[in-house]
Amino acid sequence: MGEWCHVVWLALMMVLIWWVKLSDGGWSSNNYPSEAVKGEDSVVVYTTGPLGEDGDQKTEQHYTPRSSYPMCRMGFRIRDYYPTQDSYYQNQTCFWCYHFVPAHRRSHNLQIVREVITLDDNKPKHLYDYMFKAENETYHFNPDSEAWEYVVESMLDVLEAHKVEECCRDAMTCCQQALDDLPGDPGDCPRTWDGWTCFSDTPPGSTVTFTCPHIGYKGYPECAMEGRKECWENGTWAIDSYGVELTDYSSCSHKQYHLTNYYWEASMHVLSILTLLPAIFLILFYRQLRIQRMYLHLNFFFALLGKAFFNLLDALVLRVPEYTGTNTLVDDNTGGCKLLVFLAKMFGLAVWTWMLAESIYLHRLIVAAFKGGGKTYVYLIIGWVPAVVLSVVWAVCRAVLEDYQCWLGDDANNATNLFLITELPKMFIIIVNTVLLANTTRVLLTKLRGVNNDNSTATRTAVKATAFLLPMFGLQFFITFYIPSESHTCTTMQVYMFIAMGLDGLQGFYVAIVYCFLNKEVKLQVRRSVYHLRGRMATEMGTATYDPRTDVSLLHSGAVNSVATTASVVD
Repeated sequence: MGEWCHVVWLALMMVLIWWVKLSDGGWSSNNYPSEAVKGEDSVVVYTTGPLGEDGDQKTEQHYTPRSSYPMCRMGFRIRDYYPTQDSYYQNQTCFWCYHFVPAHRRSHNLQIVREVITLDDNKPKHLYDYMFKAENETYHFNPDSEAWEYVVESMLDVLEAHKVEECCRDAMTCCQQALDDLPGDPGDCPRTWDGWTCFSDTPPGSTVTFTCPHIGYKGYPECAMEGRKECWENGTWAIDSYGVELTDYSSCSHKQYHLTNYYWEASMHVLSILTLLPAIFLILFYRQLRIQRMYLHLNFFFALLGKAFFNLLDALVLRVPEYTGTNTLVDDNTGGCKLLVFLAKMFGLAVWTWMLAESIYLHRLIVAAFKGGGKTYVYLIIGWVPAVVLSVVWAVCRAVLEDYQCWLGDDANNATNLFLITELPKMFIIIVNTVLLANTTRVLLTKLRGVNNDNSTATRTAVKATAFLLPMFGLQFFITFYIPSESHTCTTMQVYMFIAMGLDGLQGFYVAIVYCFLNKEVKLQVRRSVYHLRGRMATEMGTATYDPRTDVSLLHSGAVNSVATTASVVD
């Protein structure tokens, strides 16, 4: 009898253990999904999903089963959990970061190797392990490994490699955040990494907006645009008819933003070219205008013309075709495109150095009129030599350290900060010119008050003269001194770019109008030519007149009339 009691007691214990295990899901065949699962205890939840490829109704299973290793979810085609054991999650998400880079942003494709592996995580699990092969060795996609150099070399340039590395590290941050956060509601769309972007638990029937990631662009984006990811009412992320989990990146395109900016910039440069060319012709044509002041203006006009011309070519030959698909010069990184960018950089910097030279000259004429304008060659050195030297230094540094994308952009992740080679001198020039303009205005106001008893009239004339001198001194660039960060919306950035490109592109237009076409000396010579032409026609017709405004003796130059000359531009 006692033996029977023992048998019955053992049978009851086995039934009780079986019931407990079954209620846990510990022996359920659904305890592990097709690839890997996240390491937290929870109940398996079944939800109805869309039709699969075979037409059968598919079911999405939300897993958070027990595991001795933490696990994080990967979306897209996988729609499953990856274990962090043996850096599996890190290696595979990094592979997908590389995989999603468009082919035109790689110099060559790595040889991808796919193996089936088994991780000992309480229960054997077969998983795909993606690696790459180089020099008869296979390596994981891991930015911390020495083999990462092969990935860097396979990309179009170092900038693209940096973004892939950034994507890999963002995936690890996403996983850590998912493990640290408290569990969401059971009906939520699960926290996941989609290959580019991290998403937290999301309520059913809602749409998540996010800032488009850097890896989606060539180079780094200038402004922020937003993508969307939809969570369906059944608590699953939206998928397409092939079962691929969807994230809407279609609104992330910068194409229209850039094309609008480039066409606006090109139109500004065209206006400057159309006004600078006749201004240069007039100074060269009339020998009476070949005085020191006009000669310095002529060099300034040449710098402005070179900047406008080469920036126009830069926009229409390099930047616009990059978005219209008509050529791949930027990707090819040819010597010709780098020469074009170098010339645009050099003439752009020459405009700043010539603003400094003109400012020093004008300041000398007004503040120390008795000394005259000084030696012309000194201003030529100030205007051209620093611009050429600094541009050559910048080009050499770019060729050695950042030789990609035709030298059009600077890598924000690179500590070299080569843009400072040309930007710091601009900051120095604008500070010096501010001081010179302030002192010039002070002296001009003092002299005008000395010849005019009406202080209000003298002040008004000095203010008008100062306003007209701003483009010569470059102080209009204070308006766009602050550059919005890439976190600002593209609408905000586009407004800024329109203002900045307008001020920069129209500088040649404004300077040519004020310092040539409105100049009394130039207008005198043009009137003289018109008078002679009309006189010749009148002689042929038997009539002739005299216009005293065309008397060449009225032409003045030198320091003695410098105040009157400066003020004359505002009459």
